Amino acid sequence: MALTVLPMPARRKKQATKQIVQEQLAPAEARRLSYFYQEGVKKKLAGKFSEAADLFQYCIGIAPNDPDVLYELGYTKFYLNQDSLGTALLRQAVEMDNANPRYVHALAAAHLIRHEYDEAIPVIERLAKLQPRRSDVLYQLVELYKSNGQTDKAIKALERIEQHEGRSLQTSMQKYALYVDKGRHEDAVNVLEQLRKESPYDMRIPIALGKHYLAFGKMDKVLECIETVSRNDPQNVELRVLMMDYYARTHQEERRAHMRDSLLYAPGTSDDLRTRMMTVLIDDLKGEEDGQQRILETLDSLVHLSPGVMMHTLRVSYMMYAQQPEDSIAHAMRQLLEVNPTSEDALSRLMVYYIERKQMEDVAEICRMGINANPQSLSYYFYLGVALSQMKQSAQAIETLQNGLRQATQQSNRGQISDFYEILGELYYEENRTEQAFAAFDSCLVYKDDNAACLNNYAYYLSLRNERLDDAERMSYYAIKIEPLNKTYLDTYAWVLFMRENYTMARFYIDRVVPPSQSDSVLLADAELHSEVLEHAGDIYALNDNMEVALRYWALALQKEPGNALLERKLKLKKYIKE
Repeated sequence: MALTVLPMPARRKKQATKQIVQEQLAPAEARRLSYFYQEGVKKKLAGKFSEAADLFQYCIGIAPNDPDVLYELGYTKFYLNQDSLGTALLRQAVEMDNANPRYVHALAAAHLIRHEYDEAIPVIERLAKLQPRRSDVLYQLVELYKSNGQTDKAIKALERIEQHEGRSLQTSMQKYALYVDKGRHEDAVNVLEQLRKESPYDMRIPIALGKHYLAFGKMDKVLECIETVSRNDPQNVELRVLMMDYYARTHQEERRAHMRDSLLYAPGTSDDLRTRMMTVLIDDLKGEEDGQQRILETLDSLVHLSPGVMMHTLRVSYMMYAQQPEDSIAHAMRQLLEVNPTSEDALSRLMVYYIERKQMEDVAEICRMGINANPQSLSYYFYLGVALSQMKQSAQAIETLQNGLRQATQQSNRGQISDFYEILGELYYEENRTEQAFAAFDSCLVYKDDNAACLNNYAYYLSLRNERLDDAERMSYYAIKIEPLNKTYLDTYAWVLFMRENYTMARFYIDRVVPPSQSDSVLLADAELHSEVLEHAGDIYALNDNMEVALRYWALALQKEPGNALLERKLKLKKYIKE
């Protein structure tokens, strides 16, 4: 709609109304009004709307019915997000002087901004009377009448535009559509036929007529329109679309398919039309044995013929619909990103694809592209930080996560922010920045107190340092309550109990991680049982006075970590050695 933004008014050369108001005031009051009004205008032009509003409000106290002051104050209120008050003031200004198009225009725009379309119509009708040659105002009325179901008024407004500007394809097509909506098909055709007489060389008109006749089954009329355009503009793309639809309605399937393919591969076909033709092809080949393969081959050809965003996007969408192999879809998405590096769908899907395959260099590349495309998206920072961490680039990972947290707002997902701090805590601890690590873990739990990974890691690091073991036991226990089958969390809890010298309970929990009944080969094959976990099991059994099982677990731990000097000493001395 043309008037949906409140216009910045031009400075008026004359202020006849204000002069009349000032003449009704005492000389001193008139001077005060003029001074503060001009000061308010200066503040408004300088963008200082709050100060301007105060000055105009002061003027209202001097001359409460001055339309200029009401207008300026109302206009300024919109910049202070006081739309309701601004509209009321503008309405008062129009009531005081409804012949001023500036006031009426502003009130109309105010109603449109507030989506008060019923209230806007009479105001814009008033503006159209004040400025009858303003086509933009009449077009605004057309749109409002159409949305309000006042078709006859919309048609009359279009006719008023034609009186000033002459008949045009734009106004005629709008009238045509309105007549069709009303079921007045004869009037609709007459509009186009009249336009064709006035513009015999504009081939858009017989194309529109042909589509109309096609919709109502008048095939002889359609053929007449096709012949007219064929004589004057045989390469017209819309002509070929009309011909294809004509062939479909007259059951000439071979010709229709030929025209479809011609439009698909013609160099001058727009991407929009090519997409329409691909939709037709997909529908045509639905259910055929080799249909999917033919469609994919066609799409492969089209992305080379028309290597724009639309064709690449269409190919990816169809491949996903057809459940093609994930590797093939990923390859197509990479090609899409070459022409549209900001495709959010391709970036997010590729990020997940590479994460699932643990291809961290590719994850990092896609996340960097995602940050460039959408710097407010926290996910790209998070997974870039994770990827860099796994690539042993801790400093860059920390910087990336910190940059991501700077993008967080009050509307950001608290769980996601919690995960940022959890990863930061791990990275800080790896770099022996213990104080910062624990501060990050504390922040993590502020945002999400049931972040199981943080609870587990925080507890484990405290136990390694033999610090705050009460807190460590509480957090570790909470973690296994959240994930009772997580072997890593169970190992941590067993180790915290061990550090608290509760060896019996430590053995109870470590047995759930490393069952003594399982064979050595099974324990060695378990990827979750790292050397450290097996060593913990050995230490716990050693202090439960079961050296035979302890030696077994230490030996298995050494197989998983050959060369571990502490394990070798424990096995040699056959006793627990504190680190």
